[in-house]
Amino acid sequence: MIRMEMREYPWVGTPAERPLVVGVEPGQDARVLRTAAEIAQAQGTGVVAVWVDPTHVLVAPDSSGVPTATPVDPDGTDTPPTEDEREVRALVHGELAPSAVPWRFVSAVGEVARGLAHVAASYRGVMIVVGARRPGFSGWMNEVIGGSVAGHLAHTQDLPVLVVPLHGGASA
Repeated sequence: MIRMEMREYPWVGTPAERPLVVGVEPGQDARVLRTAAEIAQAQGTGVVAVWVDPTHVLVAPDSSGVPTATPVDPDGTDTPPTEDEREVRALVHGELAPSAVPWRFVSAVGEVARGLAHVAASYRGVMIVVGARRPGFSGWMNEVIGGSVAGHLAHTQDLPVLVVPLHGGASA
């Protein structure tokens, strides 16, 4: 199994066994998090909200055996947490803090589908929840270039993958 670099933040509430793993990204429609929280509450579990930073990759371990994350763009910044991570953490906190569902935020680096799968395996997740691709040209281009995260997960995971539809654009 490929090792992933993960930054795990403390649980809010009692740590959950077999949580739902939900993929989050900057500018994401909050319906994805709300849907994951509703399902987790109905199942009596929690949520692990995961942001996988595709602008960083894990490189070979140094002489001490510790792998490091480095920006894909050599002119990019490598000072964690990034502005994107702070934005995503604020979104997760804003949506999940008012709920009674225990939750935790995790950030990882690399290819998004692989990162979500790794976190789901680490937490023995029961389901992976992602949003449908963003509408419009930019969403289409992201899918053409990188492929559909939901599609990759659905074809490579033993876990159920729930794709939350995002009709008509973002909703607060």
